[in-house]
Amino acid sequence: MSKQGLRCSFVLSWFGKQVPGGAEAEARRTAQNLAEAGVAVQVLTTCLGGLGTDWDVQAFPEGLSQEAGLTVRRFATAARDGGLFNALNARVMAGEGLDAKEERQFFENMVFSPALLGHIAAHPEEGPFFFIPYLFTPSVLGPLIHPSKSVIIPCLHDEGYARLAMVRRAFETARAIVFHVPAEMRLGRSLYDLSRTEPLLLGEGIDTGWSCDAARFRHKFAAPDPFILYAGRKDAGKNVPLLCQYFLRYKEEGRGPAGLRLLLIGNLPAPIPAGGHQHIKDLGFVDLEDKYDAYAAAEVLMQPSLMESFSIVIMEAWLAGTPVMVHGGCAVTRDHVELSGGGLHFQDYPSFAEGLDIMLARPKLREQMATAGKDYVLANYAWPQVTERYVKLIERLASEPTPPAKSDWRAAPPRGAPQGRGPAVHQMLADFAFGDAIGSEVLAFQKLLRSWGLSSEIFAVNYDRRLRGRVRPVEDYAPQAQEGDLLIFHFSIGAELAGQVLRLPGRKVLRYHNITPAHFLEGLNPDSAARCRQGREQLSRLAPAMELGLGASAYNCQELSAAGCPRVEELPILLDLEVLDTPPDQNVIDRFAGAPCVLHVGRVVPNKKLEDLIKTHFWLSRLVPGCRLLLVGSEGGWGPYAGGLRNLVTELGVPGVHFSGHVSFAALMANYRAASVYLCLSEHEGFCVPLVEAMHFGLPIVAYDSTGVTGTLGEGGILLPHKDPIHTAEVVARVLSDPGLREGLAQAARQRLERFRPARVAGELRAILESRLGLALGAREAGR
Repeated sequence: MSKQGLRCSFVLSWFGKQVPGGAEAEARRTAQNLAEAGVAVQVLTTCLGGLGTDWDVQAFPEGLSQEAGLTVRRFATAARDGGLFNALNARVMAGEGLDAKEERQFFENMVFSPALLGHIAAHPEEGPFFFIPYLFTPSVLGPLIHPSKSVIIPCLHDEGYARLAMVRRAFETARAIVFHVPAEMRLGRSLYDLSRTEPLLLGEGIDTGWSCDAARFRHKFAAPDPFILYAGRKDAGKNVPLLCQYFLRYKEEGRGPAGLRLLLIGNLPAPIPAGGHQHIKDLGFVDLEDKYDAYAAAEVLMQPSLMESFSIVIMEAWLAGTPVMVHGGCAVTRDHVELSGGGLHFQDYPSFAEGLDIMLARPKLREQMATAGKDYVLANYAWPQVTERYVKLIERLASEPTPPAKSDWRAAPPRGAPQGRGPAVHQMLADFAFGDAIGSEVLAFQKLLRSWGLSSEIFAVNYDRRLRGRVRPVEDYAPQAQEGDLLIFHFSIGAELAGQVLRLPGRKVLRYHNITPAHFLEGLNPDSAARCRQGREQLSRLAPAMELGLGASAYNCQELSAAGCPRVEELPILLDLEVLDTPPDQNVIDRFAGAPCVLHVGRVVPNKKLEDLIKTHFWLSRLVPGCRLLLVGSEGGWGPYAGGLRNLVTELGVPGVHFSGHVSFAALMANYRAASVYLCLSEHEGFCVPLVEAMHFGLPIVAYDSTGVTGTLGEGGILLPHKDPIHTAEVVARVLSDPGLREGLAQAARQRLERFRPARVAGELRAILESRLGLALGAREAGR
């Protein structure tokens, strides 16, 4: 395969055979394979020594060199304020957003080389430029210089860096984005508007011409037999502490063959818990031959990481004849094992232990899985196939006009709506919260809309800092709106924005999440009561002016029709059910083990009638001694009401009531797993997401037949026609004491959950957009 006349440049922060890192190794091997295929390849990089080195020290000399058959041109980096960068980086890693000034400071004090960027500006003929990975300064600023000749190979993870506005601009400006696997592309589509670029699946090349020797590894390292293996960086970012925790628990339970151990190889010290060295051994960093031999000697390769854009170690294990187990919370690695049949995935400790039991007890199955995995690698990720895909892309880009050289790399193209694009579907809301039901649905909608080929942005007045980079000011909407664009307005409380939205251009759909009647809130939170009254008044003006109303429940649809909405469709809230498989906080599970637990999840607000839960528990504790009531939810803004609830517990002497307040997501998952029954006595709900979450966990559900609860629960549990604390306590007691009834209700909950599967709701949204609103959509996004 000779491709004389073709050329390209790889742009990355550091380069060299001795420079560690998965993206760096990928860039090196991709460049080498393209060079061997006849492409003139150049590497543009800095003088820095790598991720783990001192970024204030130029480890390599400036200028040209020849390395492994490649022309390498290095540039010095600018002086930097390391303290400022570290402070900003800590905030990004914690999930906080940065404002525009802080983002500029962040990237200018990271790996910033004006000389490198200036070279790109002056030499567009050296493109196409492949920027890898996405998160460093060259890949953030570089694609803005000559967009038509810029390709990002992001190695994308779902992390704080990916949500920065400057990163987003790079993705949406570049000529093309090269993804390794479908799951990475799905993530990219959910984060950015890729309708302005060309998303491509080219894969990542894997070296296949090596051999391995299991016996050699066992002899050299006196390796135990049998053992399971982890290969890679040994830190929390790769979820290694969880793997160690799970394996030690597995051993404590006496499972697996005698002498089974976990071996760890790779950089950084291993986070082995105290007392765990008897069962876990850290071999540290090993050379390439030893790594390949380790794969061959292991029974199973474990990949617990939640943040992978490809995972070479999985491919290498399959080539060595070893199956894998991966964390199901990582879409990339889960897709690999599901598409190949080369292993299993786990979501929590029970599925980890069950999967490992199966793998260790069935050698023939391990062999079959490893063979399937190897076939998958050779068919999709061997270098000849991957190199040919890159060559075809370079040929296409070479046939396109070369932009003129620039004297200033800062002369980036203005960002604006592309001319001639099709109709867009945007969303708008007054308050964009992080992690609540409405905010999560807004993000899920955007992911779907973009996957269907639509341009889709989110506009909000107020938003959580963690969402910066994913949201635009409301003022930006009108200037960029085009004729035929559709605006979905999410409405759940009174706001000034609701009075403005009718004056905005474009077609409009009202996504109605319901508004709490003000009488529940008066006397406890006058401001919230006033906003709710305002919202009810605004609904009467909004609904008749909308092209379509989307109610999250039949109850919401009834209110839309009553308010004069001309056309109404029911569409349940689009939920991410997969996130509910997040590993739980084991400390919470241990705390509540050993006694029945009644669970309620939701904000501590008056309409949810938590006082009725407490009164019910007063009687239930007499029928089921030792029973606990777990109340999980934020008390923010409702201190007087929460204080009254605690006084009620004290006055009645109700035992076993636990106010958890706002908890981490892992703790929330643990509460669901610790619960015996879910109880809801709310008197106003538009939909009630916790009911669906309880269904996911197979919990028996008892709920008061009211407002949106009726339609959401359906036949998935017991609906109470009235709320008498004694009667309710008797019903819950029977559920707790009757295994047959409890299992029947759990089965009913799981069956009802099918109504809310994301793929089904997504299909309904697509049908509404196509049949009711006349939009032409692209290919379907795979649902789960």
